[in-house]
Amino acid sequence: MKQLANCLSLVLLGSVAIAAGCSTSSSATNDGSPMNMGGAGGGSKLQALLPDPTGYVDVGATGMTMIKGAWYAYGDGIGSDGTTATGDCELKGMHAVSDCSAINHPSFGMFPNSMGKMCTDGTAAKVINLTTAAMPDYNNIWGAGIGLDLNNGGGDAGAMKLPYNATMNGVIGMAFDIDSVPLAGLRVEFPTKTATNAAFWGGDQMLSPVMKGHNEILWTKVTGPFYDTVAPPFDPTTIYSIQFHVPTSTTASASYQFCISNLSAILQ
Repeated sequence: MKQLANCLSLVLLGSVAIAAGCSTSSSATNDGSPMNMGGAGGGSKLQALLPDPTGYVDVGATGMTMIKGAWYAYGDGIGSDGTTATGDCELKGMHAVSDCSAINHPSFGMFPNSMGKMCTDGTAAKVINLTTAAMPDYNNIWGAGIGLDLNNGGGDAGAMKLPYNATMNGVIGMAFDIDSVPLAGLRVEFPTKTATNAAFWGGDQMLSPVMKGHNEILWTKVTGPFYDTVAPPFDPTTIYSIQFHVPTSTTASASYQFCISNLSAILQ
């Protein structure tokens, strides 16, 4: 894949020109939305994580962070082979496809980069009861979202999802812009090798405090999740990915549509 790998190449990301392979400082959002620092404070040193046209982030476009991986969509209604039959909702929960979360875009196996924006839309299902008991099946009807692997060689021979050591690479958090926050809210999650359930930004609450516009997150603000009473402390040395998860509820299904842009690593 042809990548931008030096400071002379500029990529237009959400109408903000960012130098490929260079770090920059955070600034006000383009649309006048307030910036949500998430404990980072102003003037953070940011390294852009630039996706290619297919949504792959090559190590040559992430400065000294050594981050590499592909953007992807995921949900309870779709499995690793792209079919509903292998999704948690249908396979494990034994629910009808119509009762599961659905991803309209992007299509399975594809994630087009639209002028630096990684966009998705779909529906997070209403949580219904287990087929075997009168209890909500949160384990198998958990929602949908998009994410980026932080250490995955993609098309490289033998490549697979591996843990990323943010501490060793001088990364103390992540920053991103979002055009619209779903009504159901978001959990900005960081699955790790050392935790069964993914910790997330503001994990002691139901949702991450995401605001429209620019958001910055330090690892010190990644905790929980609240529903796991024995969750270990968040481990930034074994992060698999960053995920933007639209969760489910027992109240109603919830449609969502949002775009992530200017995803960046916060450097120490």
